[in-house]
Amino acid sequence: MNPPDDVDADWRALPATAIAVLYVSGIQQFVRQNPLAFAGAGTGFAISDSLGWREFSGLALLVLLGGLLIALVYHRRFRYRVDDETVRVRQGLFERVELKVRLERVQNVSFSQPLYLRPFSLTRVALETPGAAVTEVRLPGITSEEARALRDLVRGARSGAAAADGSPGETREADAPPAPRTGAVFSPGSGALFCYGLTSNQIWILLAVVGPLVGDQVQDRIEEAVEFLSETGVIAAGQFAEAPPLAALLVIAVVMVIAVALLTLSGILAIVRFHGYVLTEDPEHLRAGFGLLDARETTLAKPKVHSFELVQTGVGRLVRSWHAVGHQTGSGNTLQPEASDRRFLVPGIGRDRLSAVAGALAGRPWTLPDLEGIDRRFRERLWIGMCAPLLAPAALLAWAGDTPAYLPALVLTSITAVLALATHLRWRKWGWALAGDRLTVRKGLFGESWVTFDLDRCQQVRVTTSPHQRRHDLATLVICLPHGEQPVPYLPRPEADRIANQLLYDVERSMQHAL
Repeated sequence: MNPPDDVDADWRALPATAIAVLYVSGIQQFVRQNPLAFAGAGTGFAISDSLGWREFSGLALLVLLGGLLIALVYHRRFRYRVDDETVRVRQGLFERVELKVRLERVQNVSFSQPLYLRPFSLTRVALETPGAAVTEVRLPGITSEEARALRDLVRGARSGAAAADGSPGETREADAPPAPRTGAVFSPGSGALFCYGLTSNQIWILLAVVGPLVGDQVQDRIEEAVEFLSETGVIAAGQFAEAPPLAALLVIAVVMVIAVALLTLSGILAIVRFHGYVLTEDPEHLRAGFGLLDARETTLAKPKVHSFELVQTGVGRLVRSWHAVGHQTGSGNTLQPEASDRRFLVPGIGRDRLSAVAGALAGRPWTLPDLEGIDRRFRERLWIGMCAPLLAPAALLAWAGDTPAYLPALVLTSITAVLALATHLRWRKWGWALAGDRLTVRKGLFGESWVTFDLDRCQQVRVTTSPHQRRHDLATLVICLPHGEQPVPYLPRPEADRIANQLLYDVERSMQHAL
């Protein structure tokens, strides 16, 4: 009788300590993918009289024990095998799935070593392949020596494949820099990472989860503060009830203190997450190493980069902080948590280091280009579509002459003014620049985003026109990139046709060169 697959010498099991990795990562993934469910549970616990801390703790313990059972079963059924050409993984709870990936097809090898894995010298490894919407192969806990050996195998297989076929279509001789740079490119300090943390939205997700649980406590603290001020004679008893503006000021002060505390916590979390961040480059890859509690190493294959994005949020504009994202083939939808984890992120960039980081992502020198704007009719069209529906009822309420009607008329007029200003700012942010075979597009509102890509990385291009645009000989250019669409609205129609034709020509030329 043949031995079962589980004891086959060619297939390896994960170390027993990897159960902790599966357990913790499973809980993290469940929480990250279901924040609204946790927020709803917290709200129900806060307003329910039938559930106390004992019942809540019992339910939480039941969930944790269920997660541990799943991790044990998953570990028992997980097997992997590595040879000179392929990586194979067998996994699954109720249905066993076998994945097979050729080493030469692996695009990036990412390492992750949380704090609780370091005493065991274990590393989580993710193998990414082009065209996959999610990470195709994950090894949730292998020895660090095995991880490094696997990375070297992937590099050797990819270099051998590139040498065999001449790497057609990956690099263009005209675009290659004379001498590829090597070594460190960028390393932000703690202050820059703290400023980046102020622009992150992770703290607001945490607030949505725990907010309902602490809401009653905040209200109790406000009532205690009012009672203390009354007892010490700072305010007269009942003054808050008789003076609503004074109560509103206290609530605003409490909200501001909470906001400052949350922003500070967000900055600290960014320092912990990206501690020791160093961006290095060699002729073929960009590599980022970072992390205090979870030491990570991510790589970006330069030939696979189809575009990069420089982002400065509204808060980032106040603290003069940028971050960059390198998009590569197969990065998928960046709105999904899995794809967001796969982004090659460079945080905490100051204006003085922006060109260096962008040049590393672009593979050649890069500076912020001079942009051409879009037609002013884009702004006028938005004004008419957004402001007119609000101004009409505001004018009717003001014309009615009734004193109570002035307040809603004033509110509608104020909203209209804010929308008009936002529309103007959005129109001002739109811009584009075509330099040789590279297109840069800027957009934003209070912040801004610069997307730069080579024309031959385009997958599809559309030129659309509305009746309003046709009357003024305008068009909207929609460029489809591997990670999503990039529109450029309200261009002169001849200009839109010229860019579209050049895009198609460069794509066709690249395909012929590859053949």
